[in-house]
Amino acid sequence: MFPLPSTTVLVTGANGYLGLHVLNQLLRDDKTVCAAVRSDKAIETVRAKFKAYIESNQLRIITVEDLTKPESFQNVLDETIASIVHIASPCPMGKNIRDNVRDMLSPAITGTTPILNAAKTYASPSLRRVVQISSFPAMLDLSKGSRLRYVYTEADWNPMTYKEAMVKKNKPRFDIVCLCPSTIFGPHIETIDSMVRLQLTASLLWNLVNAPEVPSLDFAGAVDVRDAALMVVAAIDKPEAGGRRFLLAEHFDWQSAANAARDGLSNEGRSRIPAGEPGFSKDKALNSLYTVDRSKAVDVLGIRYRPLD
Repeated sequence: MFPLPSTTVLVTGANGYLGLHVLNQLLRDDKTVCAAVRSDKAIETVRAKFKAYIESNQLRIITVEDLTKPESFQNVLDETIASIVHIASPCPMGKNIRDNVRDMLSPAITGTTPILNAAKTYASPSLRRVVQISSFPAMLDLSKGSRLRYVYTEADWNPMTYKEAMVKKNKPRFDIVCLCPSTIFGPHIETIDSMVRLQLTASLLWNLVNAPEVPSLDFAGAVDVRDAALMVVAAIDKPEAGGRRFLLAEHFDWQSAANAARDGLSNEGRSRIPAGEPGFSKDKALNSLYTVDRSKAVDVLGIRYRPLD
């Protein structure tokens, strides 16, 4: 194994939709990265995109087959690891979430507990921060319905409870930042040769194509995957982010998405996108569902959301 500086970032779930974007941003920022994946196939996905970084020793890839066992990380968390980005966690969406505890909290704890216990048990004093990727659905209170005009913030229910309790009880040397992205849209890093390989959230936008009408609004927050990756890097770098949680969400509604798509397409392409009710998008959406407050992430992490178009 080649020597690594004690500023290396360990990224779990590095071959995923968001994970590849995070790798891309970290490497472009000249950070040294250790990418943890679960299979040889996943290794090839990362290698195909970042071969030059591997050859220059800025990136190495390791296999951690069982993320539920803290001991799986024993030989990974050496004195070179200064921060961890934990992305490998289940993230169900929308109609797949029937019960917050069963569908969101329990999987989140199951996916998070081992890496935190591993960090506490095996990491050297060089580890200063763990950035945990949760999700906005973990903050939703489905028992209260669509919560008309309710504004979701970082103060709402979230899976940070275990992390906060762990820090309070064990007082680890590292701090924890929790990022809760809403629905993630945007381009894939890896080559996509079939629509069936699109990330689930990214494929939602494809539902506008040849749709008979603009879909009804069942979620009201979204974040571009490139912005989410920038926020992950900011969460690593900014001291003031330590011990805090951030909602990564910009206003979203399907009418605005349809407007942006139609404005950016030729006449032929525009005809495949339903017109809906142009001019009534955001105002109508704000009176139909909850909304999101994005100010904390903007103020602390310093990342500006790119527009929908």
